[in-house]
Amino acid sequence: MRGTTLARRGATRLGDLPRLALPAERTTLLRVGLALALAATLSAGVLLARTAGSGRAAVLPAGTNTGVVVLDMSASVAGPAFVRIGNVVRGLVATNQTVGLVMFSDVAYELLPPNSPPSSLQQFLRFFAPRRVNGGSPVFGQSPWDQFTGGTRIAKGLIEGVGALRRGGITNGSLLLVSDLNDSQADREPLIAEALALRHAHIPVRIVPLLATAGNIQLFSRLFGASSIVNPKVFRSTAKEQVQPVAASAPWALLGIGVVLILLLAANERFNTRLVPESVA
Repeated sequence: MRGTTLARRGATRLGDLPRLALPAERTTLLRVGLALALAATLSAGVLLARTAGSGRAAVLPAGTNTGVVVLDMSASVAGPAFVRIGNVVRGLVATNQTVGLVMFSDVAYELLPPNSPPSSLQQFLRFFAPRRVNGGSPVFGQSPWDQFTGGTRIAKGLIEGVGALRRGGITNGSLLLVSDLNDSQADREPLIAEALALRHAHIPVRIVPLLATAGNIQLFSRLFGASSIVNPKVFRSTAKEQVQPVAASAPWALLGIGVVLILLLAANERFNTRLVPESVA
């Protein structure tokens, strides 16, 4: 007899086709299940791939959707510190995180508003790339703000960063202070007052120290919390230079989706390969 599912050219005649009904149903359900799982996994992979490399950078606080980089451009920040600044900026660009940018020395000014595309930071990278190395030390060219550099008043930078968040209507933003933390003694009271104000406003702060002394790091840890200081493990050192890479976490979800997709494809080949009956001599 010939069943309806076998009614096609080249079908094999079977005398006990009714006994194959249950296995046929199981095979159909397996095929449908695998097809749905493959479609769902592939869709999830496409969605995750669209945002691969995006997300919170290692130096940005958790629970925030954007941040303002408060960058110290005082006279004490130069040379190797510029290399670290360049790596921080490159890391933020790579993580595809919207950001704002404030620069300060003894005055502060906003260069990029919050929620600016990360590619906006790329225009500043050339100022933090050394033109040559002289005696093992990087040499940088002139930058547009060289004539504005002066003393260090971190409180003014933080205040301008908070102002940028408020002007941008950001309710869950954060500040990323990039500085050598060599703050002026005259700025100590305003800095303490601003640290208290930030804590009261629930605005998280992360700090990237640029070759800062242990004493200054300890001071800022007391003011903003030990968790505010970026873990030294994100620094990479070599015999000739010290750089500070910043990157998003590895895309484990996307990698996991890829493994699941491979397993499903293997299962599809294993269980859904067309049966080829052996020829009878």
